[in-house]
Amino acid sequence: MAKNNSMIKNIKLTKPNSMEYYVDISTPKAKRKFIERCKRVIRSSFEYKEYIKFLKDNVGLDSCVFWSNVIGGNKKRVSIHMHHEPFTLEDYVRVVIKRYEEEGIALNDLMIAEEVLRLHYENLVGLVPVSKTAHQLIHNTEKLFVPLNMVYGNYGKFLEKYDKYIELLADEDDYDLYAKLEKKMEQTTNLTDESFDAIKKQFTYLEIEGQEDLEKVDVPTNTNLVA
Repeated sequence: MAKNNSMIKNIKLTKPNSMEYYVDISTPKAKRKFIERCKRVIRSSFEYKEYIKFLKDNVGLDSCVFWSNVIGGNKKRVSIHMHHEPFTLEDYVRVVIKRYEEEGIALNDLMIAEEVLRLHYENLVGLVPVSKTAHQLIHNTEKLFVPLNMVYGNYGKFLEKYDKYIELLADEDDYDLYAKLEKKMEQTTNLTDESFDAIKKQFTYLEIEGQEDLEKVDVPTNTNLVA
């Protein structure tokens, strides 16, 4: 009978050092990177996508507030974007970060994203459904303004709930959400027809020298076109 010469060795491992998750926002550049990371976590999350879907499917926020005939849907190629108004997604992230700093809570992008998402689900975030074109006009130009009466969501309660941190954000970081809101309230009060010139149809007529009217050109229906 063959002998079993196998040996068992016990190897003792020392306890691994605990790793602490630390976020440094001591410089403007570092803070900017952290804010952008929080925003990416929010926008890419399942919870955010489901909330937007719920608003479109159940609340009726599936058409552009400026062009009501522009409607999104699963079988349509039109995409309806959800625009944050009167405060941006970054505004909410900055306020929550300020709360963490004031309360002495360690900064964590996942936890901050979770709190901002909870604000969405509690209906404390202002949102407006807009078409892709309108969204680009709002963000990239000053030609299109969203009146406050078009906003869905009780952002007023958000101000009440986070008033302390919003005030600190204004005093310590010179980032004033109340001033921002006052400006938008004034713009909403002073709306005129010209405020929506950017989304009005404009027609351009060509005046051709020596020709008073444009002539209709008949195209034969049986013409074979070769590409």
